[in-house]
Amino acid sequence: MVGGGRFGWEPGEWTDDTQMAICVAEVTATGSTDPLAVGERFLAWFRGDPKDVGVQTRSVLGAVTSPNELMAAASDRSKRRPDSSAGNGSLMRTAAVALAHLGDDAAIADAASSISHLTHGDPLAAEACVLWCVAIDRAVREDNPFGIYEGLELLSPAARDRWSKWLREAERGHGSDLGNSGYVVTALQAAHRVCRGPEMSDEDTMACVFTHHALRRVIAMGGDTDTTAAIAGSLLGARFGASAFPQEWTSILHGWPGYDVRDLVRLAVLSAQGGSPSEPAWPEIESMAAVYSPGGLGPAATRLREGDDVWVGGFAALEEATQFDVIVSLCRVGRDDTPGDGVRVSPWLIDREGENLNLLFLLRDLSQQVCSWREEGKSVLIHCVKGERRTPAVAAAYLVKRLGVSGAEGWRLAKETLPHAQANPDFIHALDRIRS
Repeated sequence: MVGGGRFGWEPGEWTDDTQMAICVAEVTATGSTDPLAVGERFLAWFRGDPKDVGVQTRSVLGAVTSPNELMAAASDRSKRRPDSSAGNGSLMRTAAVALAHLGDDAAIADAASSISHLTHGDPLAAEACVLWCVAIDRAVREDNPFGIYEGLELLSPAARDRWSKWLREAERGHGSDLGNSGYVVTALQAAHRVCRGPEMSDEDTMACVFTHHALRRVIAMGGDTDTTAAIAGSLLGARFGASAFPQEWTSILHGWPGYDVRDLVRLAVLSAQGGSPSEPAWPEIESMAAVYSPGGLGPAATRLREGDDVWVGGFAALEEATQFDVIVSLCRVGRDDTPGDGVRVSPWLIDREGENLNLLFLLRDLSQQVCSWREEGKSVLIHCVKGERRTPAVAAAYLVKRLGVSGAEGWRLAKETLPHAQANPDFIHALDRIRS
């Protein structure tokens, strides 16, 4: 996240793990898991001379001229180099496969295996992908932290026995005793170890604390840290949602092929919806202005407090988008709705009672991050559609943090600027607890 390293990463630039996951997601976002289409994307990425490519992946992608040749090349390498053919390179990129086939174990297993075999001929790599994809499916659909065990039923009896043993071994360990995390078995074991969290209470900050601790813990194990963290992060995100990760991290994420975190959300949403945007064509639509217009676009940008470069408004405030260093969009926006070269973030905040997984954490985190942006001298616009519920809630949270006032006072002050603000009970309850 701070950049540097032997490949000269920029701060917040994702590595080859996410780059290859994007290759898969760009196909699943069309409603397909065709391995040849994924293979074509892998080759296009590889021919673009990425900063880092895994040894096993490089040897296979560099040996072919078309995606039709990939599986044979991977199988041949596995036979020639059985001692180094079960790397973690297919497991690190597999999350989108689960999103593409939620609720269909057979399809998950088939797609995960086929896409793994494109570069990794060893059956251990494919088995690991099957297990992890099933774990992601269960986390998304059931909030089940132990779904990986249900994936065992999709393996052969012999594979089931050996993976059961390896999972138990991972659970018994406490330190960095797993050895080479470049090996797919130990990479999965490391991720499984840190993701085995207890059942969470209704205190949503506990889920977020657990998520952050788990990621730091898997990195602290050493070895192939970007890969073990990518594997663990995919399951943690599946279980706790995008809102469990702090804006300090997500707001600077970017990388090949010119994407930021909003593009990752776009690919994930489309993958989970079989390639079809939801009505009204979000997240592919260029602008949501016409969609929101019948109900009103809310107020234009208005300064929240005299002397403070934080502004609030509705969708209409985006008419001045290029004037702001940071835009916090609390509603769905189109791909062209937030122009400018500054920070553009879209926290996942839903204006329906009982729908936000991590509401208290999200409001606390956003309030802290807006304070940080202001300390850096950045101007900040906070908006939703009408500026009635989400915008005043985040504005109030910022005032609580900035001024040290109570949640009730923060809401009162925000309402002075946004007089049409309406009280969502969940938001008000979270504001009451934001200083605790």
